[in-house]
Amino acid sequence: MIQAILLAGGKGTRLAPLTDNLPKPLVQIHGKPMMQYVLEHLQRAGITNVAISVAHLGHMISDEFGDGSALGMNLSYLVEPEPMGTGGWTKLVNWDDLDENFIVANADNLFWIDVASFLERHRSHGDIATIAGIELPSADIAKYEILRPDLDHTSLNAYVDRSQAEIELAGKETGFISSGWYVMNKGVRSFIVRSELPISNEVHIWPAISQSGRSIGFYHATEPWFDSGTHERLARVAAHVASIKQ
Repeated sequence: MIQAILLAGGKGTRLAPLTDNLPKPLVQIHGKPMMQYVLEHLQRAGITNVAISVAHLGHMISDEFGDGSALGMNLSYLVEPEPMGTGGWTKLVNWDDLDENFIVANADNLFWIDVASFLERHRSHGDIATIAGIELPSADIAKYEILRPDLDHTSLNAYVDRSQAEIELAGKETGFISSGWYVMNKGVRSFIVRSELPISNEVHIWPAISQSGRSIGFYHATEPWFDSGTHERLARVAAHVASIKQ
């Protein structure tokens, strides 16, 4: 059964020229594709059966990792015939092949999350899905979707569209955004009602669940997390990797 889905379809245009002829997940950090760090982290946590959703230059990703046996994993690929958005995996995966509770994560967000604790939070609360949230200064996240957790940071009270982010953050020193790592159960399938593409986890799926009244779990992640979307952010990831190798 598929235990996790990695989203590896983005073009990574802000990392040009590194991504001119290379998919973003294959950009190297200290001689290793960034996505390999994600795969190895999952493998160490016992998550070995992973489907990878690919689009832009996706054949290069499957050529690099193959069936995953070199990493002690079983990898399969969800190939987008055209860019389908961050929720495109929902249209490609065989839902019968999914574990009852499965991880969905961005292949280019390096995150040293405690996978066991994340899964346990989700299972113990019985939610349809759980988001790992990152707390950052309000000034840095005014253009992101904002997560509003409850007081004990175990459930999500609201998923706030980025158009309302500044209002949501007014008077607050910090706020929460999604880490790009989720746990979902198969009940999420009933919220995949959008027929046209692209479909987005952030714009379509999460708001649909939130507005339905179904409970969404929240995991307050304090582990090291890095968005590698720009050259500056990529340098921060590289510095962290170097520090933990010492």
